[in-house]
Amino acid sequence: MTTDEPALSDASSWLTIGARAVDTGTGRTGVVLLLRDAAGNVHTEGIERPVRALLRCEGRREPRWWAEVGELRSAP
Repeated sequence: MTTDEPALSDASSWLTIGARAVDTGTGRTGVVLLLRDAAGNVHTEGIERPVRALLRCEGRREPRWWAEVGELRSAP
């Protein structure tokens, strides 16, 4: 890795499609549906450097939302 490359997010080790995540920005917990990379491409499988994740709220009929990966934590 060069100094120009962003460091891998801690989330890259656990953030996959179907993972439960807490969005610390909103306090909501959801299930990851899609991942987006820095170029804006959307992925239906795990990627090395996700920057955003589309989440579906668990157990409630609320709208899906995009969250910044830096604000996500693995949900128990």
